[in-house]
Amino acid sequence: MTEATEATEATEDRKEEAAAADQMAAAEPGLTSMLLRDIAVAFAALSLWAAADTWHQVTGLWFAQVLAIGDALLVGLLLAALFHEWGHYFGARAAGATVCRKAPEGLSLLRFDFDYASNDHRQFHWMTYGGHVLHWSILLLLLIALPLDSLSRIALAGSVFGFIVFATVIEYNIVKDTWTGTDPGERLSQITSQDFEQATLIGGVGGLFAIAALA
Repeated sequence: MTEATEATEATEDRKEEAAAADQMAAAEPGLTSMLLRDIAVAFAALSLWAAADTWHQVTGLWFAQVLAIGDALLVGLLLAALFHEWGHYFGARAAGATVCRKAPEGLSLLRFDFDYASNDHRQFHWMTYGGHVLHWSILLLLLIALPLDSLSRIALAGSVFGFIVFATVIEYNIVKDTWTGTDPGERLSQITSQDFEQATLIGGVGGLFAIAALA
C-alpha cells in the first residue's frame, strides 16, 4: 500500500468519523428542552407532596399523613436522582468530556451517554463528582428552605439522604479503583445486580436513620 493510498484512507476515515459525530449531535435532544422538562417534573412532584402535606396540616387526618409521607419518600428519591444525573452531565461538560444527551426512555433517569473510549480518567472523575455535588446541594437547599416540623418534611429530607448513601456506596469503589488506573468503562461493567441490591439496602437504612435522627 502506497503512502498516498494510506493518506487517502485516513482522510476518508476522518470524514466518516466527523459525519458520525455530526449525525449524533443532530440527533441529540435540546439541552434547554430537557432541562425545562425535568424542572417541570420536579415542580409537579413537589406540588403533589406539598398538597398532601398541607392537607394533613389542616385536617390532621391519618390518611393524609400516610399519603404525605409516601409522597415525600418518592419525591425525595426523584429529586435526588434528577440532581445527581444532571450533576454528572454538567461535571462531564465542565471537564470537556465527550457526551451525548438522550431523550428519557420510560421511567429511566439517564440523561446522557458518556464516551468511555474518548474520555480520560480526569473527565470521568469530574463527571462522577459532579453528581455528588448536586445531590448534596439539593439536600442542603431542602434543609434551608423547609422547617422540619412535620414527619413528611423530615421524610422528604431523609429520602434524599438515603439516595445519597445509595449513590455513594455504588460509586465509591469505582472511583477508588479508577484512581489507581483501572479503566472506568471496564470497572463499570463489573457492577452486578447484587451490588445494586446491597447499595439499595444500605441507602434505605441510611434514609431511615436520617428520618429517625431528625424526628
